[in-house]
Amino acid sequence: MAPTTIPKTECMTRIWWLIVFGAACYGFGALSVTADELFGIAQFYGPSGLYYFPIIGPRGLWDSWVYVFTGLAVCLFLSLVSILKLQRQGPP
Repeated sequence: MAPTTIPKTECMTRIWWLIVFGAACYGFGALSVTADELFGIAQFYGPSGLYYFPIIGPRGLWDSWVYVFTGLAVCLFLSLVSILKLQRQGPP
């Protein structure tokens, strides 16, 4: 039997979705740690606590929770889409 070859475009597409999946998983983990930090700040300082985001600066806890959970939702969505895209492609 002759070995099957994978077209280069299909291989690049698979690599792209694997990179998206990895980035989404990393983002989900980083944002989970941030949510844990926010919970600690909320317990210690109450509603007057501030969380400092590196790019956008300090925000109140309510804004911070909204940003973190929105980011978690985006990461979850990207990871699920990348899994579905990788499942639709045939095995190598």
